[in-house]
Amino acid sequence: MDNRWYILIWDWRGGAVDGFRVYQSRVFRVGSRTVTSWALSQTISQQSQVRVALLDPRQVGTSGCFTVTAYSGTIESAKSTQTCVNAASAGNPVFESVALAPSTISPFYGYHHERTHLHYCSNGSWPNYPDGTGVWRAFYPVPVDWGMVMYEADWHAGTMPFKCPEFVTQVLRLGLIFTLPSHIATLQSATLVGAVQEANTNCSYALYTLATETTPTNPAQLSTGQPPPDNSITTAIPGSKAWQANMWLYPESLPAIAGFWTWPPGKVIQLNADVTALVRQGISSFLLEPQDSIALTTGDAFGSPAGSSFVHRNITLCQTQIRNIHLNLKYTSTAGS
Repeated sequence: MDNRWYILIWDWRGGAVDGFRVYQSRVFRVGSRTVTSWALSQTISQQSQVRVALLDPRQVGTSGCFTVTAYSGTIESAKSTQTCVNAASAGNPVFESVALAPSTISPFYGYHHERTHLHYCSNGSWPNYPDGTGVWRAFYPVPVDWGMVMYEADWHAGTMPFKCPEFVTQVLRLGLIFTLPSHIATLQSATLVGAVQEANTNCSYALYTLATETTPTNPAQLSTGQPPPDNSITTAIPGSKAWQANMWLYPESLPAIAGFWTWPPGKVIQLNADVTALVRQGISSFLLEPQDSIALTTGDAFGSPAGSSFVHRNITLCQTQIRNIHLNLKYTSTAGS
């Protein structure tokens, strides 16, 4: 039709009936399975001679499958053979929507501890942190849909008996890996969403694409074989004790895809980032990275602060918790219903 409506026409060779019912398919994703249900779209009850239905795309969508039944009182016939518009059976894909939980959430922890190593600085302020840099990654045994990003940094001028600056920085990054459906034909949209818990300070973080294990740019920044210190910010993650030594979990994309701030208190913040262009390239791994002036002066949220303005001040713990993390997809499918 000129107004783009669909015309559904059928034939009935049975006896007298009260009318017909038109059903439309609804396609859902449950894990790796495609599930189809049928929802009543129209009831044609004027007379049995009416064997046509007008379907408004604004109501039924631009793609889908339909079937018809005849009814008489409370008795209803079996469903007819389905017919599809813009569907796989007609040589076109089926439209689907899905909210993907991360298949893997990978918290990444790192610290950097540095002091001048003069003889009068042998006893540091943070003895639990060996000198140098240690980085680890934790893998949950089952997928979850929440995580944290944090940073903290401390500086001490030293008084033994002369000033011998000492630094310790900690960071907790959050890697998000999604498994995309294998039957995507054309991606219409992809949005990364999550609910950000209110923080009591000005916490900021940024979203990047994720680079998996990479060689650190500074040879001194190597993993250790020991787990993170017991008093580190890793203890904020419940049940995550299986930390593994790791080379790096680092942002792959620069600049950031999006940035977020948890200030002022009470501000409602939602992780809501359009990542359609990236997912169309097959990218489905992302990183949430805490941001602060450390990153601006050293190129990272932790690392050697020597020579930066950070040597004159501390940065208090900032913890950002993000829940209900999902990747919302709208796409046309190569699979039929």
